[in-house]
Amino acid sequence: MTPRTACTAIGELLCTYYGGEFLPAHDILDSRGMIFVQKKHSTLSELIEHKLISSEELKSLLKIAAVRNPFDSLVSLYLKQRLKYRPLLADPTSWVHRSVRYARYMRYAERHSFNQWLLRVSYRKFVKRLLGIRASLFSEYTRGMDIILRYERIEEDLKETFRRAEIPWRADLPRVNRTDERKEQNYRSSYSALTQAAVRFIYAYDLKTYDYQF
Repeated sequence: MTPRTACTAIGELLCTYYGGEFLPAHDILDSRGMIFVQKKHSTLSELIEHKLISSEELKSLLKIAAVRNPFDSLVSLYLKQRLKYRPLLADPTSWVHRSVRYARYMRYAERHSFNQWLLRVSYRKFVKRLLGIRASLFSEYTRGMDIILRYERIEEDLKETFRRAEIPWRADLPRVNRTDERKEQNYRSSYSALTQAAVRFIYAYDLKTYDYQF
């Protein structure tokens, strides 16, 4: 499931009311204890590669993912790293220490503004774009999907998907894992002219493909 697209709420809805389950059931760790297949944010390619599901099984499933305006998603990520997940840094067993560079970016977010953080965490993708390599927040998660939902109207899109698939709608999406630390909902106020231009360049593919604008 795509990060920061109400995936926790959707997962809870499916598990509680439709007999769903996460695949994998737990994060899968490598020999160093680092996460290489996530419970919540695994991709189809990872599930197939690690033989958690077969290509034949996938053919019988309705596959759904969501996208979100990259400008908005990045503000949410910053606030999660700077504020929401901060207590997890004190726990050496937390998942933030089992994800490559995540704890490092969190510590950077604690001490720096959004614009400083954004330039820091995006420089690898900026270099890739200069080399002609496409960057995306979503492509790993949307590859192979049958339906793409939009975070901005996530419940409406999900209800419509269920209706078309003739699945009864049993409950509204729960309000879980929200970024309550986010007081300003207008993401535009967070950006400088430089970081706005940087995101336009780095995530040009996402902005064009999913028709998002600043």
